[in-house]
Amino acid sequence: MLSILKLSLRNLWRNGRRTFLTTAAISFGLAMMVWTIAIQTGSYDEMTRKGISQMAGHVVVQAEGYQDDPKPETTVSGADEIAAQLGEAFPEAVITQRVNVAGLLVSPTNNIGAGLRAILPEAEAAIGDMDDKLVEGEWLAPDDERGIIIGAGMKDTLAIELGDKVVFMGQNGTDEMESRLFRVRGVFRTGGADFDNRVGFVHLGAGRALLAQENAANQVAVHLDNPRDAFAATDRTKELITGKKLDIRSWRDALPELYALIQVDRQSSDIMMSVIGLIVAMGVLNTVLMSVLERTRELGVLMAIGMRKRKIALMVLAEGMFLGIIGTLGGLALGFIPSYYTVVHGLDFTSWMGESFETNGIAMSAVIHGAWNPPRVGMYALGAVVFTILAAIYPAWRVTRLQPVDAMRAH
Repeated sequence: MLSILKLSLRNLWRNGRRTFLTTAAISFGLAMMVWTIAIQTGSYDEMTRKGISQMAGHVVVQAEGYQDDPKPETTVSGADEIAAQLGEAFPEAVITQRVNVAGLLVSPTNNIGAGLRAILPEAEAAIGDMDDKLVEGEWLAPDDERGIIIGAGMKDTLAIELGDKVVFMGQNGTDEMESRLFRVRGVFRTGGADFDNRVGFVHLGAGRALLAQENAANQVAVHLDNPRDAFAATDRTKELITGKKLDIRSWRDALPELYALIQVDRQSSDIMMSVIGLIVAMGVLNTVLMSVLERTRELGVLMAIGMRKRKIALMVLAEGMFLGIIGTLGGLALGFIPSYYTVVHGLDFTSWMGESFETNGIAMSAVIHGAWNPPRVGMYALGAVVFTILAAIYPAWRVTRLQPVDAMRAH
């Protein structure tokens, strides 16, 4: 077997230019895949992280029916006790509560339809980056139930400044109108037009007052350090909280559109990369087949002196395998260079898209940072070797059909 492998390596370099071009094609194709995987993984991680921090949690506790019809009055009663229970079960996690209300935000000169997110300011700052998006003013204080943080677009529409008063009006859970006076504490800009024009942040106590419901929340959420623990934490939460009609979900079920978007994009990428791999495999097929055809007479001599066809076929397969291994190693090395830059420094598209852009309602940074994904890269590297071996099967099969006398007559 060792002699066959040595012969295979020697045969590859008998036509060094053709071997170089083939391995270069494999390397370049795999390098592009490695770089693409790094960019995708970083984008998915940021999208998931921001979606979870802004819209849900790794584990979400909400009332039955809220997922399908998120009415403000559909709340979890006894939310403070549930939050305390979860805090004891997950001491290293951040437990948040949210109330979402919709209505009209009115200034002395204008008004705008707005959605208010009533939050616990300290917890929200710990899990997200909205406090870092402030362009004016400061984040809500822990006990500030009269402050409001608004988007830059909302500020322009209402023609107001920091410290000005606005009134929010909306219906509570009994279909009665509630109104509350707020003072503008800060202005944020995410780059997402809808978010900046329609969303404001107030204290959880203010949201409960608008709903006329004490100790209630639309969502009680657990935010973990490691997202991989989400499913185990969801099962644990279901075991802890019993006796109430609640809907307990992991982030995937709480944000099904986001999860589906990532899966569709990943599958589309897999199909595209498979097509690229198939094209590269055709090049390998051409290289190995040409090598076999050029050596037909030589192969006939080997058969005539007693070398079995099976061993010659294995030699041809080994040539394809070595092409794949050399090309794959080159592709991994070549792909590491742009991937490392993308992971460490990121790709800056701010000159084209501004500071951020919106995807599925989530404001994403226009500086795209990559992330390492060794299992996925390893899968594609293994696939590159397998593809080249498969491409060598037909030339190896042709060898088994040769007759020594006819092969030695070939020119």
